[in-house]
Amino acid sequence: MTSHTAPRISHIKCGDFATAAKSLSSDPWTMQQAWLAKADENMRPGSVRFGWEPDALWVIADLPDDFITSQSTDHDQDMWTLGDVFEIFIARKDSPFYLELHVTPHNHRLHLHWSVEGMEKIQAKQATLDEFRRPPSAFDSWVQKPEGQNKWQVLARIPANIIPDGAPFGDGQKFELSFSRYDAGPEGTPDILSSTSPHCELSYHRRHEWREVVLKNG
Repeated sequence: MTSHTAPRISHIKCGDFATAAKSLSSDPWTMQQAWLAKADENMRPGSVRFGWEPDALWVIADLPDDFITSQSTDHDQDMWTLGDVFEIFIARKDSPFYLELHVTPHNHRLHLHWSVEGMEKIQAKQATLDEFRRPPSAFDSWVQKPEGQNKWQVLARIPANIIPDGAPFGDGQKFELSFSRYDAGPEGTPDILSSTSPHCELSYHRRHEWREVVLKNG
């Protein structure tokens, strides 16, 4: 697992994309399709930057998109079946639990709390997704679509206390992170999937392929 650092940042005001863009890591993670021998020619690589303060992780995503679409009408829906969605996966290092957070172009959110056993139960059809849903209001997100640009952007604030084993963030703490997306096109065309993780198979839940992140002061 590749290790990276996340810088501590000054406070960002809610929904302040301009300040977030200046404050967050200048070294973006770019989405890819490592499970393919050759990436889809229609893939528009998204990029993600992030940083932390003691009570939250901040994430900003830049998502080029020629056809921004989602049929989501409210929070807590199965967003990946409804069109475009940006996904955040986060876990504390060595914790058996992790979060999966979704944001759509309409700024509708989904919040899932996973364990390895939980995903195995879903795959074996021994459990339903409702067992793993958590309140979507537990984290904050904002979406903007810059005029004249074929893209949408997400700014998200993930409180430290919702991440399993939730203590405040501090220098030297280790996490595992991955960012993914479903890029939907016009009806009848397949979604284009991509991730910042080098997944050998098309599964965003292959946690051993996520990246390790170490929180650093300054």
